[in-house]
Amino acid sequence: MKFENKLKEEVLELLDNSENKSEAILEAIEKMNEAKYGDLIHELKEQAERAESDKDYAKSLNLRVLSKEEKAFYEKLKNVKQSFTGEQEDTIPTSIIDVTLENVKKASGVLKLVRFTPADVKKWISAEKSGTYVWGELYDNIDGEISAKIKSLNIELSKLTAYLAIPKAIRDLGLPFVDRYFTAILEETLNDGAEYGYLQGNGKTEPIGIYKMIEEVNTDATHKDKTVDTTITCFSPKVLAPVKVALSNNGLRALDKIYLICNPEDRANYVDPAMLDREGRNICSYKNLEVIECANNPKGKAAFTIDQKYDMGFSGFKVNEYKETKAMEDVDLIIAKAYANGRPVDDNTAFVFDVTKLEEYIPTIKTMAETQGA
Repeated sequence: MKFENKLKEEVLELLDNSENKSEAILEAIEKMNEAKYGDLIHELKEQAERAESDKDYAKSLNLRVLSKEEKAFYEKLKNVKQSFTGEQEDTIPTSIIDVTLENVKKASGVLKLVRFTPADVKKWISAEKSGTYVWGELYDNIDGEISAKIKSLNIELSKLTAYLAIPKAIRDLGLPFVDRYFTAILEETLNDGAEYGYLQGNGKTEPIGIYKMIEEVNTDATHKDKTVDTTITCFSPKVLAPVKVALSNNGLRALDKIYLICNPEDRANYVDPAMLDREGRNICSYKNLEVIECANNPKGKAAFTIDQKYDMGFSGFKVNEYKETKAMEDVDLIIAKAYANGRPVDDNTAFVFDVTKLEEYIPTIKTMAETQGA
């Protein structure tokens, strides 16, 4: 924490005292980049040096075999000043985006719940099936009516922007190592952006988050917050009943598993004390409940939700040089922009509640006299 505060002070001082604001912005980003990714840069440099003389070690790194299109993109990335300009945009190959999104989904506890569309899709159908059924003779007319609540997800509605600093130490490495660095930085940006959009997106310039209403909007066109339930005080069957009814969409879908998403601080203060006994055993009445902590979840609120009932897509990833800055020799800054969107299949895919209302679990201890009397 002290290191982070010192870095912030250095960056603010740099921005305040510099006469050339454009160059100061780039230097500030470079400082933050080195502080945040210094270990990754050092690790990749060491791996690249050893891989040159040790073929067995190179195989153990499991570097991706790059396609012709990917190689061409990374060749441009190694010479940003000549390949990109502030006016020109270049498309990131969809294969890179698909690999990155797959890694993001594996790494994020929250985003494993999301259905991601392929990177080159611009429109997607978001639907929840419902319907009736009819038994009859084998050759009877089919009387059962199958319906679906279908919504079109326009993936090009919102835009996610990432600033990527490419240090010279990385540009000097082989293309597979440039790929590993680029996708690692892109993964982190997509992770934070997608998690925030999935949870808190305002539905206007961002995806519709699970904490928002799908159809109800404010006067500024952002989507209204869901009502925060204040009756969830423990995890007993009676208290959890309205949660399960809502998530089942009033009985229209079965619940295999329920997830509780909360901020890490709230998990420590409220969720774990209400869910675990003094020996750390789970006392929740619904055993198939998994807690997911996420820093992008707002403090004070939590959500019960279900799997694969939220659609999200990214399309049209493009990069160009950050034209507002003056390029320096040891680092280049590019902007990566992606059109993106997301939405739940319905408002009942998440049940929002006040997590601070949870009460600590205190086991009931009966005396011998009470047991005999009963």
